[in-house]
Amino acid sequence: MIITVKKSKFRRILDFLFTLFGWIFLFLFFYNFITHLNTKLNLRFYFLNLSNANAILNFTFILVVICAATLTLWSSYNKRKYGGLRRRSFPQPAEDKEIAEYFQKTEAEIKLLQNDRYVEIK
Repeated sequence: MIITVKKSKFRRILDFLFTLFGWIFLFLFFYNFITHLNTKLNLRFYFLNLSNANAILNFTFILVVICAATLTLWSSYNKRKYGGLRRRSFPQPAEDKEIAEYFQKTEAEIKLLQNDRYVEIK
């Protein structure tokens, strides 16, 4: 079953663009992976020296701060928007009379079935 929701044109275009960019990225990743399977890797790029260590640490710190700020803002937004809502309501427990009517049995049979260790339904 496909659930469809009314969306604005802007939202549909944005969804399409994100999906398109995602597929392009995935295609390019696999294309790069397949074309470079048999080549030898030059590990000189991966060597960490002191000249770029500070830049890497600074970039990582800035990235962590940005992610933490984004998550904090998002959580406070969700708490403000959805925090006061109490949407969950649990159903009332079913009584023996209702169960008996549903299964077309007597209440005594229902109690017997509920207390048995093994019940076989035919």
